[in-house]
Amino acid sequence: MKRLHLAAMAILLGSAVPSFAADSVPAAVTAAVADPGRIPADRMRDAVRHPAETVAFSQIKPGARIVEIMPGGGYYTRILSHLVGPKGRVYAFVPRFGWSARLTPEQRKSVAEHIHEERKPLDDVYAIADTTAYSNVSVMWSPFNQFEDAQFAIPEQVDAVWTSDNYHDLHNKSSYSVEGRPLDVAAIDKSIFAALKPGGIFVVVDYAAAKGTGFTQTDALHRAEADAVKTEVLAAGFVLDGESQILVNATDDHSKSIFDASVRGKADQFVLRFKKPLNAPDTDKRPTAASFRSYLGNTMASITPRYVYYNEDGTYQEYGIGTAEGSAQAGTWFWDAAGHNCQLHQYPAIDRGLIVCHAHKLDVKPGDKFSVDVYGNGQSIDFQIVPGHVLPTAPGYYQGRYAPN
Repeated sequence: MKRLHLAAMAILLGSAVPSFAADSVPAAVTAAVADPGRIPADRMRDAVRHPAETVAFSQIKPGARIVEIMPGGGYYTRILSHLVGPKGRVYAFVPRFGWSARLTPEQRKSVAEHIHEERKPLDDVYAIADTTAYSNVSVMWSPFNQFEDAQFAIPEQVDAVWTSDNYHDLHNKSSYSVEGRPLDVAAIDKSIFAALKPGGIFVVVDYAAAKGTGFTQTDALHRAEADAVKTEVLAAGFVLDGESQILVNATDDHSKSIFDASVRGKADQFVLRFKKPLNAPDTDKRPTAASFRSYLGNTMASITPRYVYYNEDGTYQEYGIGTAEGSAQAGTWFWDAAGHNCQLHQYPAIDRGLIVCHAHKLDVKPGDKFSVDVYGNGQSIDFQIVPGHVLPTAPGYYQGRYAPN
């Protein structure tokens, strides 16, 4: 018998939420799920994850520019990449937990010693992004809380943000706090709101917790209450645009961890679609290209000493003292929605994908000196704009390869 997944009509704050029928699967979504590039292990999970119906519910279309938060092993990354196609883009956003730019130098040194272990979540995503079939996937590795406004550093306003089975982790104090400080999830939701175009979609798929438990079961059971997620996301300015019962499992009583053998792989889940209103105020603080003109073709030099050269094609090179690869860095630069200037590292390999953002002044001219709180920790670094491309030549400066990988 053909199985039907019919979403019940729901009422939230007096507004009816549209239902969704499993039969409403566009051909583009069907083709994405049938992508021969998907690995067998993922295909084996399709029977319980219902990716075609879930992705169809998201309303993501070919050509869309989207962000997938916490892509994990890439189950949805391949599907979304195939769906948006060559004219679209998937930013695979891997949060860098256990690190914050506001840490003391001693704490940052301790974290640096474990950077290889921190990069492990990136391995699966890069295995996808580095292939020709999924070349529209860009990997972004960044802390959510580099600044007090919890910036969500991506280079453009996007059509959709997607997160599957991970929203509860933002509240998971044992694994996702930063030096014991819990993440400000309300600020993160506001940053996601700012990163979306008007009319943009935010899709949250997650494991359901018992009614009334809110976010109290995120550590023990890895579950969140759907109503608590709604309240939190709506407070950021979103409206609830739809919810689906595609992944409901009525036999799950919500008392067990999602890793318990009796429910693993088939725990009850909710699927929510939020929308940024078309008439939402414009909160994108990205400056125009002209306002960054004073940096282009010049070198930003610090007393560290360090030299950063910005190119008009969106690439940068940075040089510092030392003989190790870390003394020379390279990658691309962009503005995020909060108005921060960000560097996406591509070299050296250990920093590949890492995003570091700075609150630069925009009105400086060649020759000007100024101070910047680069790490957001209240400790300013002095800089000067040096006219022309100044390559360091003093003894000790690393002059090795700096081209992106």
